[in-house]
Amino acid sequence: MKKEPDVNTLHLEEPLKQNTPKIRVGLLKYFTKPSTLGVLVLCGLLFVVLFLPPVIGMGDDGSTAAIITGSDLYNLGELTPKEAMAYFQKNWGIMEYYNDSDNGQITSQTPFLNAARNLDRAYTWDGLFDMRFYGAVIAIFYLIAMYFLFETVTYGKRARWSYVIVGLGVIIFGDTAYTAWINSFYPQALSFFLVMILGTSLILMGQKKLNDYLLIGCFFLSGLLLCLLNQQYALLGLFLGILGISLKYVSADKYYIRICVVGGSLLMLCSLTAFFVMPNGLTNLSAYHSMTRGVLMTAENPEQALKEFSINPQYAVLTGTSYYQAIAPETMDSQEMESAFFSKVNPTGVAIYYLANPGQLYEMLNRSVDSSFNIRPAWLGNYEITQGYAPGAQTSFFTLWSFLKANYLPGNFGFIIIWMGVIIGVYVRFFRKGIIEKNERNTLRFVGLMTWLFIGLWELYVAIITSGDADTLGHLFIFSLTFDLISFIILGKFIHWIEKQLRKVDWEARKQAFLNRNKNKQKQREQRGYRL
Repeated sequence: MKKEPDVNTLHLEEPLKQNTPKIRVGLLKYFTKPSTLGVLVLCGLLFVVLFLPPVIGMGDDGSTAAIITGSDLYNLGELTPKEAMAYFQKNWGIMEYYNDSDNGQITSQTPFLNAARNLDRAYTWDGLFDMRFYGAVIAIFYLIAMYFLFETVTYGKRARWSYVIVGLGVIIFGDTAYTAWINSFYPQALSFFLVMILGTSLILMGQKKLNDYLLIGCFFLSGLLLCLLNQQYALLGLFLGILGISLKYVSADKYYIRICVVGGSLLMLCSLTAFFVMPNGLTNLSAYHSMTRGVLMTAENPEQALKEFSINPQYAVLTGTSYYQAIAPETMDSQEMESAFFSKVNPTGVAIYYLANPGQLYEMLNRSVDSSFNIRPAWLGNYEITQGYAPGAQTSFFTLWSFLKANYLPGNFGFIIIWMGVIIGVYVRFFRKGIIEKNERNTLRFVGLMTWLFIGLWELYVAIITSGDADTLGHLFIFSLTFDLISFIILGKFIHWIEKQLRKVDWEARKQAFLNRNKNKQKQREQRGYRL
């Protein structure tokens, strides 16, 4: 016997059928809006670059050994140290037993590595760690950060022009010189999206585009992860903590205010703790380069510069040399070298020296800016050794922006000063207006950009005092990234200005005037013909 449908069920199905087209239209609008479409394009690019053969990544210089040991991973030793830098290593070992080594280091990178390792085990269980699992974990957060960035630049802009702006963002931040870092154990993989989220969360808060609680949570979490990523980033937490507390004036909501005060205080506390507890990572190599590739290289009288550090002037012969080419390794590691040279060099002393010699500091800033515009070091290869490429070969796939940046942008600090003047000139009026109107939310666009600017300049200065012009891996990467982020926001603003100017033009009137001119010219020609 056929059972008749329940009347109540029919009543429930009717609204569902009516709403189905609306849901489909809503989904279609969401997936075709500029921000979402840009993220989908980036997702496709990442899949091709990072996961399909030939897999792209970064060669390993050995500096992350302590980080991966802390996550029970190890180098299989299939490549020599020289080959490891020249070629990308996709496969790494997973320790089978409990690791009680003192060489492991726990940082904010560790949870991401552990998550990737557990995913690999759940999927393969072959005793090997495939770097692509870590790349997949990082890629998810990178895409979220890019969505935030695209939302900031498309605010208040027409869809047609928003697609243009987002397309430029894909070219800049989807550049393989950036995305190749995702397939690596270097801290750049995390700092890439953390720095991005720090600034965009502030700008989006000013635009009221997303929930305040979500954005303030993203700000504090990103700041905390960045500070715990490396001891040399730790002091940034003091600045970010003070900034976080000041965000309490943005909203009158009491729970929001409490989050700002508590979050900012905890961030400063964690920052100071990390600075004193985490290993500083400054080796004799860093100290050597801070002198030979910095202080001595820019000094008119290297002997006199050495005297200011109470170092024997005879060491001036090392001016301009690198750690590996100067003298024999056994001499470099000797007790005499330690007591006569390395023990007398420290970042504080170098920083004071540069402040007392601004001419040398400016020259080093010029050199560092030029170095930072090369997003990836020339000595780190992108391909696996099994792919048959030459040692140190780097991919040229989707690298238009990094090529233009390295070869055509002025690589000097004078250009950066002009660039900073443009930024402040364009956005300071929003800050001033917000202060006058006592509307702190309107100041956040300027504050977000200044946060990026401060982080970039701080890392540029830290790079100089810790490694001279030899640090193209750590701090200079962040300066290069913040330069691109701010430039992209300014570029979006400029395109929006062009759009507004074009909107003011009465194109129909211009078309009619053009047609009338042509008619008048035709009549004049005909009249001349009749006269002849």
